[in-house]
Amino acid sequence: MITLYELHWSHYCEKVRLALNYMGLEWRAVDIDAFRKDQLRTQPLPDGLPTHTVPAIHDDVSGHFVMDSTPILHYLAAHYPAAPALFPTDPAERAEVQRRLLEFDSGLAIAMRRLGYTQVILECPELLTQLFLGHRANGLFVRRGLRRLTGHVIGLMLCKRFDFHRSRELGLYESTLAYLRELAAWMHGRDYVVGQQFSAADLTLAAMLRGFLIVPCIAEHPDLQALFAWAHAIRLRCGGEAVSRYEQAIIDIRRQRPPARRLLRAARGKLPFAAAGKLASNDQRPIWDRGMWLMPWHYLVTLRRGIVRQAMAIVPVF
Repeated sequence: MITLYELHWSHYCEKVRLALNYMGLEWRAVDIDAFRKDQLRTQPLPDGLPTHTVPAIHDDVSGHFVMDSTPILHYLAAHYPAAPALFPTDPAERAEVQRRLLEFDSGLAIAMRRLGYTQVILECPELLTQLFLGHRANGLFVRRGLRRLTGHVIGLMLCKRFDFHRSRELGLYESTLAYLRELAAWMHGRDYVVGQQFSAADLTLAAMLRGFLIVPCIAEHPDLQALFAWAHAIRLRCGGEAVSRYEQAIIDIRRQRPPARRLLRAARGKLPFAAAGKLASNDQRPIWDRGMWLMPWHYLVTLRRGIVRQAMAIVPVF
């Protein structure tokens, strides 16, 4: 039995769930406390990683504990060779899969996290309370009258941790849209990201694309509909959810009021995030330092610049 320690809404965790399902392995999920991570602290830290994080797996058969989504996929491929393969045998294609994994995990996933969380903050911050504190204090924080305030507090901390307020300054919406349009054009007529067989690159891209479905200027773009449909089919093929919990929450909110839309500019550029070495990059910043004094302004003002509320023009249907 493989135990997956996860935050269910994390797309890195979804990536591992898709891999476990695709390989047909026996596994169970353990939702961890997003702040304390008590469920992980009994496990030793793998070499080269400074802190416990998710996704992580413990394999009862081998006794191994592995953290970080791509190392987990490599572990599964190495220790379960009889299962459907995640990596091609051809050396050149295998190297290309690895390059794509780093690209999707570092560039695309970081952009997705920033834009997706920002969308939640702008439209339904109370969802953050449910995700992060739904199990705490016998549901105290999700009670009416407290959950929205708590959601804003969590949103403020996340904004400090991941620099959500800098997305407009970085041209992140515009550069992400340009990247995805190029990727969609490149994928046109292809069944797989690399070569002629399914690989870890496919399930990784499918997992990382999900978060953009709640970002209107990206989810509705006509050039991206075929790419999103491809990713949806991959997720279903690997036993993933048709609609995630946070997607459904956003859908329900939008039945009551129009979504928050980022007004795009003419700026173009490449994604500002890239892999460092053999592991995916991360964009985490310290929360409790002097910069926290400015965060209320950034959260209430900077984050909301260039935002309008307008009904969706296109609702993707898969």
